[in-house]
Amino acid sequence: MNIRKEGVPFIAGALAFFALLALTGSRFLRMIGIVPALFVTWFFRDPHRRAPEGEHLFISPADGTVLEVAETFEDKVGPCTKVSIFMSVFSVHVNRSPVGGRVVEKRYRPGKFAMANLGKKTEENERMILYLENEDGLFRVDQVAGLVARRISCWPEQGEIVERGQKIGLIRFGSLLECYLPPVYHVLVRRGEGVTAGETILARRA
Repeated sequence: MNIRKEGVPFIAGALAFFALLALTGSRFLRMIGIVPALFVTWFFRDPHRRAPEGEHLFISPADGTVLEVAETFEDKVGPCTKVSIFMSVFSVHVNRSPVGGRVVEKRYRPGKFAMANLGKKTEENERMILYLENEDGLFRVDQVAGLVARRISCWPEQGEIVERGQKIGLIRFGSLLECYLPPVYHVLVRRGEGVTAGETILARRA
């Protein structure tokens, strides 16, 4: 199992805590101490994923549960469909590009830290915004910080070309991904469905 390098400081801290408890010689304390180390290591897992083949597909950028599917309007995308995916602390937190295309804008927006599963109450949350463009139009993908997740990593830079399924970032300890799709795409998932980053097809061009 691959582990993200961003998790190394947290894993090292958890192991140091375990080592400290191990020095006491108490079997009970050692058992307690190993749990955080195992959990943090597991949290930063980075499993191999293969994006589905085919043209004009929009795949899930995150592991988790579909929180919302709604018609809306976005300033740059225009009329569109918004799909929100909630990631619990048990989800894989490596995010992937839902489409291939060019990063036309990357923007960090500071904000609040409401719980990420509260729907519209997260609109003012801290987030990283990516606009991706290809022959099908303009797409927006937001990495949204939650109550616990306050560290967003987003790797592509403006002007960079990304491939569908490519790793684009990481949010630490549970959060939300929001996607805005142009109207030429038909959404295939419903609220409450579980999805897998880089594998589940969220939408297809109509």
